[in-house]
Amino acid sequence: METELDPTQLAIEYLRRDKTALTPAEYLKKLKLLRLEFEDLLTLSHSELKEEIDFAWRLGIH
Repeated sequence: METELDPTQLAIEYLRRDKTALTPAEYLKKLKLLRLEFEDLLTLSHSELKEEIDFAWRLGIH
């Protein structure tokens, strides 16, 4: 079983749980954007990730 986090799989899982109605084109655009965001997040160190989480929390993004 693969235990490494995959940005594409994380993006797909995120979209699967999102209840927003999307056209196929919108879905693909959002998938690509989310994949890039997850790629960036997975490269962060522990302290950098904590800073990102704290920043999102201050903005009200959970």
